Amino acid sequence: MVRDGLYNPAMPKVDRSQSAPTPNQVWPTKKPVGFWKSLIIGLTGGVGGGLVSLGGGTLLVPLLTGWAKLDMYNARGTALAVSILSASVGGLMYALDSRVDWLTVVWTGLAMLITTPIVARASAKVRTGLLRRVFGLVVVLGGAILVFKDSLYGSHSLPAEWIIPYLVFIGLVAGTVAGLIGVSGGPVLAPMFVLGLGIGQQLAQGSSLLSRIPGSVSGTVINWRMGLVRRDMIPGLFVGAVLGALVGSRLALLLPEHQLRLLFGLLLVALGIGYLRSKV
Repeated sequence: MVRDGLYNPAMPKVDRSQSAPTPNQVWPTKKPVGFWKSLIIGLTGGVGGGLVSLGGGTLLVPLLTGWAKLDMYNARGTALAVSILSASVGGLMYALDSRVDWLTVVWTGLAMLITTPIVARASAKVRTGLLRRVFGLVVVLGGAILVFKDSLYGSHSLPAEWIIPYLVFIGLVAGTVAGLIGVSGGPVLAPMFVLGLGIGQQLAQGSSLLSRIPGSVSGTVINWRMGLVRRDMIPGLFVGAVLGALVGSRLALLLPEHQLRLLFGLLLVALGIGYLRSKV
C-alpha cells in the first residue's frame, strides 16, 4: 500500500468497495477483551433476555461495539452466538413453569432457521444504518401498542386459520432482522405474539426465547465460518449469559403480567428511539 509516497508492505490491502470484509480478507488487529468485561456484558444480556426477552443483539450489540470496541459485523456474529445459550437457559426456565406455547415455537423457529443464515451471508455487503432506523420505527410503534394494549383492543386474537401463516410470517421477519442486525428476535417475536395471538406476556416471552434458538444456531454457523465471532470473548460471555438468564427469567415469572408487559413496552420504545438516532 502506498502512503505519503512510500510503500509499506506491512499494511494489509483492503477493498474499499465492499461494506464488510470477506472471509479471506485481513481484518484489522483485534484488541483482546478481558474475561471480566466479557462476563459483565454477557450477564447484562442474560438478565435482559430472561427478564424481558431483550438480550441477544438488543443489549449485546451496543455493549460489544461501544464498550468492547468490536466492529458491527463481529458484534453481530458474537451476539448471535451468545443468544443461543441465554435463550436456551431462559427458555428452559419458562418451560418449567409451563409458559411456552410449543406450536408457536415450532413454526416460528423453522422460519427463522431457514431465513437467518441466508440473510447473514447476503448482508456482508449491506450497510445496515437505514435498516436500523426503519426497524427502530417499527419497534417504537410495537412498544407503544403494548403499553396501551388493553385500552386499544383488549385481548383479541387472529382467527384460527390464520395462526400458522402468521407464525411463519413472524419467523421470516425475525430471521431477516437477526441476519442483518444481530438482534435475535425479542423485539419482533414477543410483541407480535402478544398482539396477534392474544397471549400473556410471560407466555409470549417464553415462546420467543425458544423460537429464536434455531435461527441463532444457523446464523452463528455462517458467522463462525466467516470469522465474525470473537472466540476469545466466548468463555466470559457464556458464563455471564447463563447466570443472567437464570436471574432474569426468575424475576419475570414473579412479576404480574400487566407490569411485565408495561416494562417490556417501555423498553421497546426506548430501544426504538435509540435505533432511530443511529447514523445511516
